[in-house]
Amino acid sequence: MSLKILLAELICYVGFLAIVMIEEPLIVALVVVVIALLAIGMLRFKNDFWLQLKSEFSQNMGKASSMAMIIALSFPILVAGDSYWLQIANLAMLYAMMALGLNLMTGRAGLVCLGYAAFVAIGAYVVGILTLKLGVSFWPALLLAGITASLFGVVLGLPALRVKGHYLALVTIAFGLIVQELLLNFESVTGGTNGLINIPSPVLFGFDLSTPLNLGFISLPFQANFYYIIIVLLALSVFFVNRLSHSFFGLCLNAMREDQLAAQCYGLNLTKYKLLAFAIGAFFGGVVGGVYAGMINFIAPETFGFQQSVLVLSMVIFGGLDSIPGAVLGAIILTIIPEKFRAFDDFRLMFYGIIIVSCLLYMPQGLLPFKHRIITAKPKEQEE
Repeated sequence: MSLKILLAELICYVGFLAIVMIEEPLIVALVVVVIALLAIGMLRFKNDFWLQLKSEFSQNMGKASSMAMIIALSFPILVAGDSYWLQIANLAMLYAMMALGLNLMTGRAGLVCLGYAAFVAIGAYVVGILTLKLGVSFWPALLLAGITASLFGVVLGLPALRVKGHYLALVTIAFGLIVQELLLNFESVTGGTNGLINIPSPVLFGFDLSTPLNLGFISLPFQANFYYIIIVLLALSVFFVNRLSHSFFGLCLNAMREDQLAAQCYGLNLTKYKLLAFAIGAFFGGVVGGVYAGMINFIAPETFGFQQSVLVLSMVIFGGLDSIPGAVLGAIILTIIPEKFRAFDDFRLMFYGIIIVSCLLYMPQGLLPFKHRIITAKPKEQEE
């Protein structure tokens, strides 16, 4: 692997650690502005360098991803004394998985969903009810959470067969509100406004993930257990979505997004592809909700409100529609940065709204735009 790729990843990692460890919000803002200005300056005056680095990443994506994974594994050790930021990192990766699921719906298939948090709620309550009230093991419950969310994704996808655009957005908002009201009113099962308390923590090979992790040379808080579990789930999610996006199925979703009528004229079954897009995207939300329930041990309906759906959508738009690296990067940035400004918590939703509007006006393709595939016919010599 190129030394440039390794240095680029290390520089990004050091910058990330600096932002995490700096406590003063004004200094954090200054660091962010400086990094942004340096990136803009390098992009303008050293465009050839960026193009070369981007080309090397594209040619060595597997090795670059593996190296990034190895570097990320060191994070719990570097912040071992700060369980708060370990938990924030866990939430950032869970948001990244949610962004990947929503990006598959909205970015690749063009199906606007403003009620994505409902799928997360469904997954969380499936795990909570099965493990707390029925005594089911966490891991089968997690799989059932993803499957149940997928089934609800199909239910939501049925109206999508008849509406599109802003009408579909309204339908998804209504779906999210319906799910939240059901969780509030079925108190005997969901706990109502009190939610579900004392959800059992996952157990893996006899090891309770709610206990500290002893590596021999250092003892890490229990959040490190979930960090390593979630980072594996995130890596699997990225791998699956990447393979799916570069398959014929992903190409069909792109065609449906660009022009549904033209896609239908070419023989694509829009009903099948819309329902599959909703089902697969919802599966990620269900798994995230299940992991969240096992990690926090408490869930309540207000945790999965409309604000969460707006947050995930802003991550997708900020990172870049239909961009897998963009979805992950957008989720990490919009989870970490607001935590440094918790003193302005009342303005958080306004902050995400500003991000969405600004991106749509000045950076519609996001931080890491999607690279469109160019389909060409084979030369006649090769066909023969």
